[in-house]
Amino acid sequence: MDMHPPPKMLASLTITILIMVMATSVALASSDAVVLEGQARALLVWKDSPDNQSQQALRSWGNTSTPCNWRGISCNTGVQQHQHWAVISGISLRGMRLRGALESLNFSALRTLARLDLSNNLLAGSIPPSIEVLGELHALLLQGNQIRGSIPLGLGNLTKLHSLMLHENELSGEIPSQIGNMSSLVTLNLSSNHLVGHIPCQIGHMKHLVALDLSSNDLFGKIPSSIGGLTELTSLYLYSNKLSGQIPRELGYLLNLKDLQLGINALSGSVPRNLHNLTKLTVLILRGNKLSGLIPQKIDYLSNLQYLSLRENILSGSIPNSIGNLTKLTNLYLKSNQLSSQIPRELGYLANLEWLSLRNNSLTGPIPNNLGNLTKLTTLDFGQNQLSGPIP
Repeated sequence: MDMHPPPKMLASLTITILIMVMATSVALASSDAVVLEGQARALLVWKDSPDNQSQQALRSWGNTSTPCNWRGISCNTGVQQHQHWAVISGISLRGMRLRGALESLNFSALRTLARLDLSNNLLAGSIPPSIEVLGELHALLLQGNQIRGSIPLGLGNLTKLHSLMLHENELSGEIPSQIGNMSSLVTLNLSSNHLVGHIPCQIGHMKHLVALDLSSNDLFGKIPSSIGGLTELTSLYLYSNKLSGQIPRELGYLLNLKDLQLGINALSGSVPRNLHNLTKLTVLILRGNKLSGLIPQKIDYLSNLQYLSLRENILSGSIPNSIGNLTKLTNLYLKSNQLSSQIPRELGYLANLEWLSLRNNSLTGPIPNNLGNLTKLTTLDFGQNQLSGPIP
């Protein structure tokens, strides 16, 4: 038996479906327009909170139907069922001397944000916990403000974040362990704040991290060995804190590292031997600690090194001849240690050297006459040693 519906019924059914699709499209377009207008109103409320100078900088913010044309605002736009839609995806207001606070910004209305850049302004207040609703955020750039308070635990929920820049603020408290949940993070900079406590070991969970900067805070305790798992790191800055204990040998696993700065802490023990594995290093700064023992003989494995500072430690023994193989060195600082014996004449092979400081050690014997070959040298400091002979 033929069960196909009659032609009139098919036509009626087709028209009904088309009407439903059109109605859905109109409803979606209307819904998107409502979302965009709500986002615009949220931004206008925040605009009303800063001072007059900030109002002037944001004078293009006004018509709630066209926020995509406002200064510093970008939108994701598209076409769906022949209907245009748009939502705010980015706020970039860098260096505009804006005042105000983040607490008055309704993040719930801005869930579509992928980028928030309010860096280098005069923002005060704290980072509100409500920021955790920005689940689509890829970049959060708040550096160079006057933001106070602690880092909210909810930042760990921003799992799509690639860049978190909170440096040069007035943040205090500890680095929350939840920060390790941000497994997509590539750049993390919390430097130049007032952060205290330990570096959380969970930081080792951020396997895609390329740049990590926690410098110029009040962090204490040991450097967690879990950092050795961040094998994509190219720069690690932990200087100017109160870190103690030994330099973990796991740092020797960071084979992509180009810049390692651990200076001005209270680190002790010897320089790990396996640091010679870091053959891409161009900068190594361990100054201002309590490191003891010998300068590793295999330091010449760091053949790309341009800047080496081991000054202001308690290193002893002689300067290894192998340093003469670091032919890319421009700066060598070994002052204020307990180094003894003679200055190796191999230092005369460092043709690119511009700064050489050996002051305040226990070096003896004649000054190698081939140091006169270092034609790029602008600063030579041998003071407070027991050296003899003329300076070339």
